[in-house]
Amino acid sequence: MPVSRLTIRAGWVVPVDAEFRVTRDGEVVVEGDRIVPVGPAGDGQLGEGSLVHEPRRAVLPGFVNVHTHVVGSIFRGLTEDRDDPFYGFALPMEPLLTEEAAAAMSRVGVAEVLLGGCTAIHDMFHFPEGTARAALDLGVRAVVEHKVYDTDLPTIGTGERRQVPEEGERRLAQNVELYERWDGEGGGRVRVWFGAHAADTCSPRLLAQIAAEARSRGVSMHVHVAQSPEERDYMREREGVGSIEFLAAQGFLGPDVLAAHVTYATDEGVELLAETDTAVAHCPAILAKRGRSAPVGALYDAGVRVGWGTDWVSMDPWEMMRCGVTGARLRYGRTDVLSARDALWRATMGGAEALGMSADVGSLEPGKLADLILVDLDQPHLSPLLDPVATLVYNASRRDVTDVMVGGRF
Repeated sequence: MPVSRLTIRAGWVVPVDAEFRVTRDGEVVVEGDRIVPVGPAGDGQLGEGSLVHEPRRAVLPGFVNVHTHVVGSIFRGLTEDRDDPFYGFALPMEPLLTEEAAAAMSRVGVAEVLLGGCTAIHDMFHFPEGTARAALDLGVRAVVEHKVYDTDLPTIGTGERRQVPEEGERRLAQNVELYERWDGEGGGRVRVWFGAHAADTCSPRLLAQIAAEARSRGVSMHVHVAQSPEERDYMREREGVGSIEFLAAQGFLGPDVLAAHVTYATDEGVELLAETDTAVAHCPAILAKRGRSAPVGALYDAGVRVGWGTDWVSMDPWEMMRCGVTGARLRYGRTDVLSARDALWRATMGGAEALGMSADVGSLEPGKLADLILVDLDQPHLSPLLDPVATLVYNASRRDVTDVMVGGRF
């Protein structure tokens, strides 16, 4: 159960609020599953309740990881050095995955993200019931959906791209069942959206069916968009436009859509994302491993809601932040594209905004859910602590996270 009343006093409190305050010797007071005051130590008038005093810790909001495949850690160490890790390796292997294996790897993946400081994830993959169960059991806040498509995925690498309409209908029916069984479980900690795998693996007919099912229930949708050169070239050949433009023509953009990657977005595509208020999940670490970068500067300049995610294989939010900064700087050749504060905001509040959860999570503010982490500052690689935000973003690791609280529960 969540704590009745707990005061967490720490050497530093970084709430990631609108003013981006950083408080030395601060505190966060939690009642039930919500935050009450946040500020200098002693402001909360301890009174009744428990006290956790950690002068060598920093308190931050938990990371909101907007794009994960927690089962995807099964490919760890097998894909990172391959020229074609996705179409040529992972997709042909995915049909071999069993429900039991997916359930086990879901628990491994959820444990990994929690231990790294992620208090909320957004996940699309096969056998999503196992991921929902792992989230419920282990304590993370999760949005899950099924991986719905009507293209035979293993045939993509061969160039055949065989269409299987009945597969799309079957998977969409499973997403409906997932919604009816799991949405709202854990007191609302587990939510269910509808997943369209990708712009190049879903037919216009299937996209319309997915949108109808989701919008009739008032829930959002997730789709991989413009994520690879193969998708980019295929969409140009088949549709004569980019993936974002194609989805716009299908009515599959809007404030209820989260588009993952958009690595090969055109200028017109960026404008469409902004005009339709479609959110974007940017995954800088996996892009860096593949030698790619996304047009994040254009997305930010256009006012697109962009949250950051870790994607698959390695789900480390600290690596994600560093790759997010360095990737943008390498693409644009400037250091002022992104700062440490920008990175921390994208990993917390930016993710919350992309998922439509910013009223409840993403920062440490009165009234919000008590989703927070404590980080051990008593480490050589975090000394001297002249600027706690920059030092943490550029030097901390997931092994420095000592405590994770979700909804007032450690």
